[in-house]
Parts: sequence; C-alpha cells; structure tokens
Amino acid sequence: MVGNKILYAEHTWPEIKEAIEKGKVALLPVGSTEDHGPHLPLETDIFIAAEVCRKAAEKIPEDVVLMPSISYCFNEHHMDFPGNISVEPYHFMDYVFDVCRSLSRHGFKKIVMVNGHGSNTPFLNIVARRVNNETDSLCVAVNWWTLARDVIKKVVTHASHAGEMETSVMLYLKPEVVDMSKAEADLNIYMGQEKSKFIWRDLVNPSPISFMEWWSRFSKMGVIGDPTKATAEKGKKIVEAAVTNLIEFIKEWKERKILPRVDHH
Repeated sequence: MVGNKILYAEHTWPEIKEAIEKGKVALLPVGSTEDHGPHLPLETDIFIAAEVCRKAAEKIPEDVVLMPSISYCFNEHHMDFPGNISVEPYHFMDYVFDVCRSLSRHGFKKIVMVNGHGSNTPFLNIVARRVNNETDSLCVAVNWWTLARDVIKKVVTHASHAGEMETSVMLYLKPEVVDMSKAEADLNIYMGQEKSKFIWRDLVNPSPISFMEWWSRFSKMGVIGDPTKATAEKGKKIVEAAVTNLIEFIKEWKERKILPRVDHH
C-alpha cells in the first residue's frame, strides 16, 4: 500500500501503480547548481524549490508524489563564477521533457514542475507545452516565488539572485550553510547601467523587457540586492506563503478536467 509515502523513489512499482490509480499529481522540483555570492551555497536554487515541494507534499500525501530533483540547467551566463554547472539549453529541455513523458507513459495525468532558478522559466514553459501537446497528460511550470509574491513584496525591498529574498529563505530553511559574515550588498539591479525604464532584475516585479547577459559584466560577487537585510523570520513568512499556495494549486490542478480535443479541419 502507498500509505503516506511522498517520495517517488521510495515507492515500489506496484505502489506507483496505485498512486496513479488514485490520480496523484507528480511534483517535480527543478533548479540549478550555481554561484550565489560568497555567503550562499551552490545548492540554493534547487534546495529551496525541493524544500517548498517537500513541505507541501508532507501536508497532502494523498494528493502527490514528490519526484527526485533536477539540479542542473542552462545557466551559461554564470560560468565566469567557479562552481557553476551549465547544461546546453536543448539538452536541458529534452531531458526534463523525457522525465515528464515517462510519467505520462506510466499514467500520471497531472504534472507540476516547481522551478527555483529564474532563467529556467522560458525553458520549462516550453517543456510544459510539449507535454501538453505531445502526451495525454497536463503539465505546468511554476516559479516558487510567484506563489509567495504578495508576501515577498511586503517583507523584502528587492527580490533577485542571492539577495534579501533568497538569503532570508536559506536562513530559515538551512541556516548552517549561510555565512552572513560574507554577505555584501550589490544594488546593481539595472545590470551595469545607472537606470533603465525597460530592463531591471526583480523576480516579483519583472521588467517589461526580458534580458540576460554575462553576470560578470555587472556583478562582482554574483549577487543582486542586499543580503545583509535578510532574516530567518522573513524567510519563514515567504516559505509558508509559497507552501500554502502550492498546496491550494495542487488540489485545484488535480481536479482540473482534461477536455476532449476537437479537430475542425
């Protein structure tokens, strides 16, 4: 019997079959392994995404199975900072698609990819569309911070890479890997420019034009924002909001009808 198991990899194949029969949602964390300044570890993006998923899954084990995380992605723009691991964009998209397609072939009808790395966004959206167009399942990609957007806007002044938001969340989730003595502000939100009406870096308040280039051109430490303002209390509020909304969405997604196609040729 499946019981309250949530980790996909801990199931036996008969238990996976039972989970499929119960209509459980497959929850897939996707992130990166990359620099996050001198104060945060390389695991930051994938760790946060996986923890948000885990906390949600533990509260609704009857609705989900939690997939092993995907920890590598396309982030060539960070390669000037040691530690970063980058995968070519089409390799990344094909790999994630193959994981989702396998789930669909087994019978999972609903898949949710929870993303922890900003630059994954366009690639995972394409993966989700491919799953929706090429399989019998429904798939969606969501950035974890968008689930907590309203709270983030209230508790932090700026939300970007290795800044106040991510540092606060890591201080709450895994404080032993955060070295606040090395945290230093880099308020270069306009990416090397004094100001721009069209381009800036803020995850919860994105600029109207999407743009990315080599990070070493505008960031000395791989940071945008002010991690010195981070606190575990802020992180707790952000994570709790993300988990609460993820749970609500999973329940809605599980019940979403898959309507028949109509060929109008």
